[in-house]
Amino acid sequence: MTESKIEIGTIVRHPKRPAWGPGKTLSVGGGGQVTVYFRDLEEEKANDAVKTISTTVVGLEVADQQSDFMLDNLPVFDNGKFKGLRKPRLSLDQAIQTFVDKQPGAFGDSKYVEGERQPIVDAHQMWMDGLADGHGSELLDEGKIAEARRRLLKIDAKLNLLRPHEKTALKRGLEDDDTAEPFMRALFAVTSDVEPARASYQPLIDAVELMVEKEQGTRTTNWSVLTQFPFIACPESHMEFKPPALQKCAARLNFDLHYSAAPNWWTYDRLLELSKILLARLEPLGAKDFIDVHSFIEVIAAA
Repeated sequence: MTESKIEIGTIVRHPKRPAWGPGKTLSVGGGGQVTVYFRDLEEEKANDAVKTISTTVVGLEVADQQSDFMLDNLPVFDNGKFKGLRKPRLSLDQAIQTFVDKQPGAFGDSKYVEGERQPIVDAHQMWMDGLADGHGSELLDEGKIAEARRRLLKIDAKLNLLRPHEKTALKRGLEDDDTAEPFMRALFAVTSDVEPARASYQPLIDAVELMVEKEQGTRTTNWSVLTQFPFIACPESHMEFKPPALQKCAARLNFDLHYSAAPNWWTYDRLLELSKILLARLEPLGAKDFIDVHSFIEVIAAA
C-alpha cells in the first residue's frame, strides 16, 4: 500500500507483527513517519502499544475493515500519550486472562454464582413476577402508586448494588408521588422496549433529576439510581452504571466512555456497546448476560 493512503484515523496492520492486531493511525509526519496504536499489542508500560513507524521501512497494510469498536473509541491522544492512561493498557485477551487468574472457575465459580449472580437473578425474577409484561404500568393506571413503589423498594432491599446514600436518595424520591409516578412510568417504558433506545431513556434521565437527593443544598444525579432497575429488569440488554468501577475498567482497556457526572444517553450507549463486545468475548467462559459482564468489569477495575 502507498503512504498516501495512510492518514490520521486509518486502520492499518503491521505485516511482520500480525499478533499486534489492527492499529489506528494517530499522527502522520514527514518522511513517511506515522504513529500507530495497536489494539492487541501487550504493554509493560503505559503507551507501549503506541509505535512510531517509518513507512519507507515497513509497508503498513491498510486494513480491509476501517471500523473497529475498540479503536473507534480511544481516549484523546496528545503529546505522545493517551489522556488518563496511567497503568499499562490491558488488551481484551490480557483482561480475560486477568479475570481467569482472579476467578479460576470463571462464571461457573460457586462463590461467584451464590454470592454475586444469584441475588441479581432472584431480584430479576421478582421484577418478572410483579412488574413485567405491563403489570407495573397497570398499577399506575389504576392509581396504585403505593403498591408499585412497594414492589420496587422490595426489589432494591434484596440488592447491594446501591451505596447507602443512593438507597436513601431512591427511597426519598419514591416517597413523593409527584416524583415517583413520572419516574416509574419512564422506567416501565424503558424496560418494555425490545432494545434500549434514546427516545424512552431520556424521559427516565429527566425523571431521575427530579428524585435526586439534596446534600447541603446541592443536587446530585446518580448514575446507579438511574440504571439499577433497567439492569435488574433486562440484564440481557441493560447495564448498571457504577462510575468508579466503570471508569477504572474503561481506563485499563483504553476505552473512552465519554463520561460525564450528569447521566446522558451518549455515555450510556457507549457502555452498552462495550458490554456487548465484552459479552461476546466472555461467552466461551460461560457468560450468559450483562450480570456476568458486570462482574468482569468489577474485577478489571480492581486489577
